[in-house]
Formats: sequence, C-alpha cells, structure tokens
Amino acid sequence: MEESGCLSELGYLVDSYDQNYFDVLHLTGHATLQAGQPRFVTETLTGEAYYASAADIAQELQFRLPKLIFLSGCRTGQAGNGGDVPSMAEELLQAGAKAVLGWGQKVLDPEATAAAAALYQELAAGKQIVEAVASTYQALIKNQARDWHLLRLYAAGDLPGALVTPLRTRGRKPAPAPSVTTQFLDPAGKVKVPTRESFVGRRRQLQNCLRVLTQSSNEIGVLIHGMGGLGKSSLAARLCDRLPTFERVVWVERIDEGNLVSRLAENLDDNEQRKSLQNYEEELKFRLRRVLQQLHEVGKSFLLVLDDFEVNLAPRNEGYVLQAEAAEVLKALVWAIRENYTSHRIIITCRYDFEFSLLQYFYKQPLDALQGADLRKKFNRLTAFGDKSQVDEALKLQAQRLADGNPRLLEWLDKILQNKTVDQAAILQRLAADPVELREQVLAEALLQQMDETMREMLSRGLVFELPVPREALAAVCENIPSLEDYINRAVALGLLEVSHDEALRVPRILPVLAGDGEVLYKQGAEVLYRLWWEQAETSTEERALEIHQLAYKGKAEKIAVDVTTALARTWINLSRFRQAVNICQVTLKITDNYHIFHQLARSEKELGDIESALKDYEKARSLCPVEDEKTKAAIIHNLAGIHVLQGQFSKAMSFYQQSLEIAIRIGDYKGQAAILHDIASMYASQGQSDKAITYLQQVNEIDERLDNLPGKATTLNTIATIYVNQGKLQDAITYLQESFGIYKNIGNVQGQVVTSLNIANIYDMQGKYKDAIIILDELLIIEENNGYIYEQAVTLNSIAFIYSKQGQFDKSIAYFERSFEITKSLKNVNGQATTLTNRAFINARQGKVKEAILLYEQLLELQESIDDIPGKAATLRMLGQLLAKQGNFDMALYNLQQSLEILQRIQSPHAEEVRQMVERIQGLIGNS
Repeated sequence: MEESGCLSELGYLVDSYDQNYFDVLHLTGHATLQAGQPRFVTETLTGEAYYASAADIAQELQFRLPKLIFLSGCRTGQAGNGGDVPSMAEELLQAGAKAVLGWGQKVLDPEATAAAAALYQELAAGKQIVEAVASTYQALIKNQARDWHLLRLYAAGDLPGALVTPLRTRGRKPAPAPSVTTQFLDPAGKVKVPTRESFVGRRRQLQNCLRVLTQSSNEIGVLIHGMGGLGKSSLAARLCDRLPTFERVVWVERIDEGNLVSRLAENLDDNEQRKSLQNYEEELKFRLRRVLQQLHEVGKSFLLVLDDFEVNLAPRNEGYVLQAEAAEVLKALVWAIRENYTSHRIIITCRYDFEFSLLQYFYKQPLDALQGADLRKKFNRLTAFGDKSQVDEALKLQAQRLADGNPRLLEWLDKILQNKTVDQAAILQRLAADPVELREQVLAEALLQQMDETMREMLSRGLVFELPVPREALAAVCENIPSLEDYINRAVALGLLEVSHDEALRVPRILPVLAGDGEVLYKQGAEVLYRLWWEQAETSTEERALEIHQLAYKGKAEKIAVDVTTALARTWINLSRFRQAVNICQVTLKITDNYHIFHQLARSEKELGDIESALKDYEKARSLCPVEDEKTKAAIIHNLAGIHVLQGQFSKAMSFYQQSLEIAIRIGDYKGQAAILHDIASMYASQGQSDKAITYLQQVNEIDERLDNLPGKATTLNTIATIYVNQGKLQDAITYLQESFGIYKNIGNVQGQVVTSLNIANIYDMQGKYKDAIIILDELLIIEENNGYIYEQAVTLNSIAFIYSKQGQFDKSIAYFERSFEITKSLKNVNGQATTLTNRAFINARQGKVKEAILLYEQLLELQESIDDIPGKAATLRMLGQLLAKQGNFDMALYNLQQSLEILQRIQSPHAEEVRQMVERIQGLIGNS
C-alpha cells in the first residue's frame, strides 16, 4: 500500500519488488477532465496537487503494468472533448495495460467503495476478471446503486486469467505473513499496538521513515522519539507491515551482546551461520558483519526493531546517553551494516533523543499529539468518542481536553467513559484538578526531574499556543529566555516539546506546568502568528485563524482580532454558519466596539431572523463607521435598506438605497452601484412594479457594458427575463435568455449556458411544452455530467421530476427527485437536500398522500433547523399545519401554525397575517368540536 498520494513514491514502491509481483493496481482518489484531458489528482513529494495523466502513471510504473488496473476515480473511463480524446483507461491500454476498470462519469463514494469490495472478494476467490466484474454489477444492482452501469472494463488482447489460486487447490502458496502487531508486547505481555486496520494517521511520518528505510544510501535506520503514549511502537509496527520483504526481529528488553546474538540466531535457518554468530571468541562486530553480509547476498534482510529503548539509557548532563553495554552492541550493529552497505535496517523507538555519535546514520522522527483529521479519525475508532456515542457531550469534551490528542490517554479515558458502574464526571473532575494519574501513564518521574526553572519558564510561555507553531513563534514569546535554542533542542530531545511533520512545535498540556499569564504574552503570540500565518502566508486555514483570534482576544490585540473576525464571519455567512459568525463577533466586541464587527454581526442576525437586533447593530455600525471609509458605509446602508424591504417598508428602504447609491457614485464604485441598482429592481419586482424593475436593471446593464463585464451583463439579462416571466411575457423572456446564452457561449462560460438553458426549459414547462423542456433538460444533464457541474445536475434533476409530476408520471418524478437528493447528500449540500425534500413533499401532498408528505416535511424541518433556515422553517411549519388540519388533527395543526406565526411575526414577514387567519380558523374549529 502506498498512502502518500505521490506517483514518485508509488514508482519507488513498485521498483522495490520483482517484476510481475503485483497482480492489481488500485488507484483511488479524485479524477477529472482538465481542459478536456483525463487527469488523476495526485500529490507532489511536498504535498501540492499534481494532475497526473495516464502517461505519468505508466512512466512511474516503468511500464511494468499489473494484469489489472482499477482507476477508482470519477471520469476515468470517460473520453474527453466530446469523445475526441481517449479516456484515461484507454490511454493505459495503449501504454501496455491488459485490463483497466474505470468509471464513465461522476460516481458516489459509497458506490465506488462497494464496487471495489465486491470485485476483490470475487477475485480473491479465484474468479476470472470478467466473472468478477459481472458479479460486481450484480452486487451493485442488488444494493440499488445508482451508478452501477458507469463501471466500465477496458481490455486489450486476451484478458488475463484468474489472479489467484482458489482455496484448497493443491500446491497453493500460503498467504502473506500477518501484521506484526502481536510481536509488540508491553511488560505484562499484552499487545500494546493497534492492528493494521485500526491504525490511524501519521501519513507524513510514515512517508519520511519509509523513504529512509527503502531508499537512503547513507542512513541505516530511524529513531522514533517522543512522549509516552503518542504511538511510537504503533508507528514502528505499521512500518513493519509496510515492509513485508524484510524479516522482522522485535524486542523490548535491555539490549546486550547475549540477547542480541540469541534473537538473531533464532531467525537464521543455516546452522553454520548460527554457530558463526554464537562464537564468542571473536569480536561481535566481525561476527555480525560476516553473517549479515551472507544474508544480504542471498536476498534476506533483517528489520531490527528496538522498542522502548529508553531502558538502555542513563541520564547525564540534562540529557540521556547509552548505557555502556548497550552502546557497545549498537556500535557493532551499525558498523556491521554500514561496512558492506548491506540492506539490513534498524528502527529504534524511544521516549528521548539521546547522545550517540552513530545516530548520524539514523533519521530522527519526532512524534506529536494527534491533530485535526487524524484526531477525528481516532475519536471515531473509540466507542465513547465516536459519532454514535451515547456519552454526555460535556463529558466527552472534558475527556478530549484531558487527553490532549495523546492516543494512549484517549484509549484509557474511553474505557472510563464506557464504564457505567463508576461516577465518570467525578473521575474527570479529579483528573482535571490533579492529573498526576494521567501523567504517570506518559511521563517518567526521572524526566520531570530534568525540568529546571528556565525550562519550566519556556514551556509555560509556550502553553499560550493551542496549535503547533513555527519555532520563530515560540521564540517570540520566549525572547528573554537565555540560550533559548539550546533549551528548545533539549526539550525536543526529552519529549517535552512535540514536533509536527512540518517542524512546528507544541507544548503538551499534560506537563506539570501552568500556562504563562498576562496580556503582553498573548499579544506577542497573536502578533507573531498574525505575521507568519496571515500577512506573509498566501492562504490561512480556519484552524489557524481561530488560534490567532484566541490569542488576540486574550491579549486585547484589537486590530488583529477585528481583521481575523471580519474574515471568518464573512466566510461563515457565505457557508450559512450564521451562529458561529454571531458568536465570534460577540466575543470580539468584548474588547473593541468596531464597526466592521457590528456590520458582520448584523448580517448574521438578519439571516437568523433576529431583525430587531440586526437593525440595532447595523445602526451601531453606521454610527461608528469613520467618514473616510465610504465603501464600508455604503455597504452598511445598502444592507439596512434590505432589512426595511423585508419589513415591507419600501419607501424607507428606497431612501437608504439612494443614500448608498450616492456614496457608490461619488467614490466610483461601479460594482457597488450595480449591486444596489439590482436590489432596487428586485424590490420593485416583488411589489409587482415590473416596469420600474426593468428600468433599474437596464441601468445595471449599462454599467456592465461600460466595464465590459460580459458575465455581469448576461446575468442581468437573465434577471430581466425572470421579470418578464412573472408578467407572463414568455416570448420576451426567451428573447433575453437567448441573448444571455449567446454571451455565455462567446466567452466560453459553460456554467452560464447551463443556467440559462435551465431557465428556457422552465419557460417551455410553463407553456406546457413538456416534450421540448425534457429535450433541453436531458441535454443539460449530459453537459453537466461531462463538465462536473454536479450542483447544477441536482437542480436539473429536480426540474425533470416536476415536469413528470405535472404529466401524472409520479413514479418517474419520485425517481428523479431521489437521484437529486442523493447528489446533494453526497455533497453535504443541506440546502439542496432541503429543496428536494420540499418538492417531494409537495408532490406527495398533491397526490393526496398526506401521511407521506407529513413525514417528508418533518424530515425537512430537521434539516432547516440544522442550517438555521428561519424563513424556510416557518414555511414548513405552515405546510405541516395545513396537512395536519386535513387529517383532522387540529391540536397539532394549531401547534405548528402558531410556531410558524411566531417566526413570521419576529422576522416581520408580510405572510404573517395570512398565517394568523389560519390560526384563527383552526381555533374556531377546535372550539366547535
């Protein structure tokens, strides 16, 4: 298995085995058509995206192509440029492959996984390739897989036969050796490392170590070091699994000449070699050199794993050195391997980096606590921390904080949280107050004695950072520490500082050190990370932005807090994460009354339906906005106008729009002008004043022409067409849409063409030209699939479903709705799922299937609550109330309608009066019953 995602690494892996060793190459990941050319998304050695061609793949495999290649990525079996360019699967056939599997279009991840599982189960049973593929189709159809028909087998010449010998066949070779997990034992004799299947993360660390163990000509081993419980032995076991051609020898005891010779002799088949190695009259290094050379010549290589090596160390001068006997043995072993450049390798796992001159021939791989995606994977493997856990959320969070990403501590706390016979909350409180029991599992008492006052001061200051940070950042908050570099290096060697794969540093929370206090320290931390991760970086992650923000907040670095909060809030608003935006704005306002923050807060409150708070905060933003920042002031006033439109106060809204427009004109902000004019047009359109709306849209069109903004002009023409549709002037609407389509076509904007064609199809639908509409929509589906417009594909499927429902073809309609729903679900597009559920519920209600419609609306309500869709929730509650009333369930109908009314009144919706009248009617029916 090659997990790096890098083709070069795959090439090295294949090259390290004999020709024809591999029967199957399974490439899984993202694939696409880039400029009409098939590409598989891989990584460079340093982690950047690389779009690999079939030629790249064949080149890295040195044209030693396995009998079967499965390209498990979207479009790997799809021709590019309308069929003019062969698919990636076909190109690999041209490069010499015999059989290639690929997917003809986009494929859902669960179905791709199910296909691989079914295929390899059949191949492992000794089936021919064609038989295995046929069985895979059957398995996918049985599971109602949407994309079963997109799996395509390409072949050249005669297909290879069965790839494995069936079970119980005479002379069948035994299976490869199992995982070496059971060879790693703790002092009590229990297996202490996870199985190959349960191992998570450490991808970069694995890559680094594998590169040394398989490719380096200078280094003969790796030293994996770090605090207890971080998974050093687990990483060593995983390396052993990844190096099956080596013969593994693992021991976890003190190393001396006697036990080294004894363990190696046990793994020698030749009696003469055993005798030679056990000849104690000859110096150890010469015996080792001779035997290791002989093994190397016959292709046998040892992978020697010295686990828990700290038992062989002794403290000296604020560090650790090898005990005398262990030093002599390791010297002899390293010399013997290096003397004749043999292929034997050594893995050492140890809590500490130690002083030893021959470590220059070892790659040092420090380990840190699990972070990010690796940590989330670990949580999901543990019963108490997983997604389906029944443990109280507050207890889970407290346990996660206590473990601080340490795998061993997580596993220990997982057992506590699963134990219903103990007071879990009390145990966690005790551990939080005095974590000595936790420390005993990962820290040696001798190590704590190595921490002098200066070391404690440095670590204390480093605790202000939650995330691993660059060395420069740690130095910035430790500027007064003497000999800082020496202390940092010593802390790394002792495992008191964790080192990430990118050399970032972090102080573990389990250490008996209190975090440094004082605004100055936090402000220093905020300033250095703001410079490194914000100003000097091309991009920054959300995780890093939150780290900067927490430091800026605690250090009252107002400008930094405002910059980061504004950027995060804008991003979260665009992603409909309104409550998170509100929270971070409210936190920042505790240290500064800044107009940017009030502006973003008001935007979020408006989306959450808190109109009163939004109005108040927009006014605060406007009053605090300095005169010179006219662009922001125009944006604030523009958004204020939108609030008044929601309230139906159109004259007041128009006054604000005009104020905002005057500023935009004065400062020459043409894009701002266009946005304001567009919203004015929308306001008039909502009032039924279509002529006024079109007048304003024509002004937008003029600005687009002045700026040569062709995409903007095409969008405006689409909007004008929508107004004509609302007026019933369908032919005029088609004229504008055709002009818009022509612009999109001329500038090569396929996505714009898709949206415009969809609007034309909807007009045909309104005219009852269902056949014409379906023809356009079917063509759109092909374009969307070929170009990867999966969001638009879901919309098109919805439109087709509606047309079939109008024709009374409800089974077809539901089938298309379900396809749309599956796409939006696979994309985690909750808004798209909500739209599809709304449509399906409407169709069921129209068919008189009230019970089914109610179930769908209840499902829709859960989705709307998860994304804080306040207006949508009000509409769903209204529909539920009406349907329940139809069933005669007036009490529940009233309950839902009253909730809808409360929301509509709160957001000051013009629909509130209509629902109020419904409530009165239901109350009357209840009173008369």
